[in-house]
Amino acid sequence: MKDKILLLIYLILLVFISLLRSLDVLLISLVVLFLVYLILPLKINKIKSLKKVFFTVSLFSGIVTLPYFVAGFFMGENRWNYFFAINLRTFELAFLTVIFLSKINLFKALDFSKNLTILLVLVSGFVVIYSKTLKDFQDAFNSRTIEKKVQIQELRNYIKRVVVFFFEKSKETSQETYLAMKSRGFYYDNT
Repeated sequence: MKDKILLLIYLILLVFISLLRSLDVLLISLVVLFLVYLILPLKINKIKSLKKVFFTVSLFSGIVTLPYFVAGFFMGENRWNYFFAINLRTFELAFLTVIFLSKINLFKALDFSKNLTILLVLVSGFVVIYSKTLKDFQDAFNSRTIEKKVQIQELRNYIKRVVVFFFEKSKETSQETYLAMKSRGFYYDNT
């Protein structure tokens, strides 16, 4: 029951933070979340997860908010408020997610729905398999490039191979999962 209540609180806070518009309120709530993150005894490596949060927000900022900001700059528009608001909100949502995922057992929180539980089991299984496969790719690449400097072309080829492999593997796995679920009675035909 505790996990369901925490999940409900998380979802409410997620919506609340998404609706915040004032930069002052966003900044204050980010500081509060960061202090909660530092004070709470979490079952995770805080430094490592903090690096992941910064990396994720930086990646999001570089792909979404920065191009929008630069386009506005060349059009003569002031988009500083948008830039800061979106990035502060993204930091807050990332911190909130890290805090709650370390406190909530998702399997217990979603056990009210058989379909959500099955979906969570499938997704978590694929995450474990794919993360191990990615680690194997990284180890293989590192073992081939110990003695020499990594050439840009080698890195591009490596990234291309990994992306193509995961697309093909995802397609293959989804087809197998679909057939397995269909054979177990989870088939819905809307025709």
